[in-house]
Amino acid sequence: MSSLSLSPAPALLRRGTPSWVATLVACLCAFMVVMDGAIVNIALPAMRQDLALSSVQLQWVVDVYLLLLGGFMLLAARAGDLYGRRAVLLWGLALFSAASLAAGLANSAPMLLAARAVQGFAAAALATSPLAVIMAGHPQGAGRERAIGLWAACAAMGSAFGVVAGGVLTSLWGWRWVMFVNVPAGVLLMAIVWVFLNPRSADSRGQALDVPGAVSLTLALGALIFALAQATHDGWSEPSVQLALVVAGVALPVFIMVQRRAREPLVRLEVLRLRNVPIGMLMIGGLGAVLTCSTYFLSQALQRIVGFDAWDTSLAMLPLALTLAVAAMLSRRLREAGFKRLPLVGGLTSAAGLAWLHGLPAQPSMLVDLLLPTSLVGIGCGLTLMSATQAVLSGIPQKDSGLAAGLQNTARQLGGAIGLASLVALAHGVGLRSAGGAVLSQAAELAGYQAAFLATALISTASALLSLLLGHEEG
Repeated sequence: MSSLSLSPAPALLRRGTPSWVATLVACLCAFMVVMDGAIVNIALPAMRQDLALSSVQLQWVVDVYLLLLGGFMLLAARAGDLYGRRAVLLWGLALFSAASLAAGLANSAPMLLAARAVQGFAAAALATSPLAVIMAGHPQGAGRERAIGLWAACAAMGSAFGVVAGGVLTSLWGWRWVMFVNVPAGVLLMAIVWVFLNPRSADSRGQALDVPGAVSLTLALGALIFALAQATHDGWSEPSVQLALVVAGVALPVFIMVQRRAREPLVRLEVLRLRNVPIGMLMIGGLGAVLTCSTYFLSQALQRIVGFDAWDTSLAMLPLALTLAVAAMLSRRLREAGFKRLPLVGGLTSAAGLAWLHGLPAQPSMLVDLLLPTSLVGIGCGLTLMSATQAVLSGIPQKDSGLAAGLQNTARQLGGAIGLASLVALAHGVGLRSAGGAVLSQAAELAGYQAAFLATALISTASALLSLLLGHEEG
């Protein structure tokens, strides 16, 4: 064997690169992924009006991003292991920036949804590489812990910034700018990655990406979400709905078969036998549904029923985003101080706020009907966001912790996609019943949103109670 083959792989950061560059790359990537999910919610009504989107298409603007992000997250993480974080980040950023430009230029629903799908696919690379970049730039110790804390804080702050930016951009220049804003940020980050990160010539011979696993899982969940969304309007007997259910029913067993037979599967199925993994996936999937549905339905209710414009809506939703960010940053300190059962407390707190929003009137009081309940939702989700993952991983063997963490993150995104599809169907059904089967009036539409808030409260409660089943002492 030649001496060249024995030489170690180059360090991820170029020689002389300060460690703060690794933190900067990680924070900006996390910020972009989270912000893009939040910024779109404010602009949805403007998109609907400009492109004549149906309610199903409007839901897919959010869902297709979450579906592709969650479905390909584990694959992107594996690609980073095999081909290097620099290459995966550069490709991800290039795709994300191009898709953002295409979404901003979209003149039809299919073009917008296709661009959002590519955004979600690319965002998987941005969501999975930052932690590895931090670990490469910081040795074990307090420096790494501070960097990880800052990375998590930036992810939490991305939601608050997205809410404000969505309102400002939509109000001043239109909804297209919530997409265009990603382009200069993506190009800047590409330049930083290109200059400061080393390329990696990893030897991936004999190793493979489990593309069939990622595709079959995403196809199964996408078909299920399509069936849920389409059945809202066309009924369960519609051929397209039944075909989608058949596709979902076939693709899921195919995914399981592929995982059993693959030499290097996306998911080692034996990990699912660890008690905390399936419970944690359900719990964090529920959290994903709560975060996605609360912001989606609140934005819709405020703009379509209350009559707020994009700017007023962003101000009304800002307390939720800010309390979420603050509570997420405080949750680590609370856990270290000995506070137990944070996922339980957080889930029940969110449920209380959502149950309060169940009574949202057409002419709400800013303090009583919006500020207080949305702050409860934000505090509850913030307390749960990081403490839930920490609680799950504390009961997992070290050798499985990486995969378990990836599964939790995947479950969060996919939980948001499935939860939104289900609750949009519920809201539409309740609205139709309230209207007596006629065209939805504002009162009937509000009744649908109120039902969705109550259902989201039940999901939050179930997620909180699931945390009691985690197999470790802190839950």
